[in-house]
Order: sequence, then structure tokens, then C-alpha cells
Amino acid sequence: MSKRTKYQARRPVPPIRTVARSKQPAAFSLGDLIAAAYDTIGETRAVARLLSSNALATRIGRHIVVG
Repeated sequence: MSKRTKYQARRPVPPIRTVARSKQPAAFSLGDLIAAAYDTIGETRAVARLLSSNALATRIGRHIVVG
């Protein structure tokens, strides 16, 4: 290339954002959780088993006692 050629001006590439913005988890009530479980499963005993399961307790950080 000769020194007489013109180069196209390019914008500098912005740095890649490596840290994702943290979002607050959506707040929901126990009634919302029960209603969503009942809409999904449809059977009362299965909903009670789901809400009192250990897997759900570890995900939400609280143990729900269904009596």
C-alpha cells in the first residue's frame, strides 16, 4: 500500500461488558405460588406435595408447611 491511500476512519470498539446487571428477583406472595401450582398441576394433593417438597424449600430458601 502506498502512503497516498486514504484509510476509512473507524470508531473504536466499545469494551465488552463482562458483568451482567443484577436484577432484583420478582416478589411474589404465597397465594401467588399456590395459585400458580394449582393452575399447573390441578390436583390438590399434588399441589400440597409440591409446596412442602424439599426441592422447593431449597430453591426459595423457606420451608412451607402444608397441613
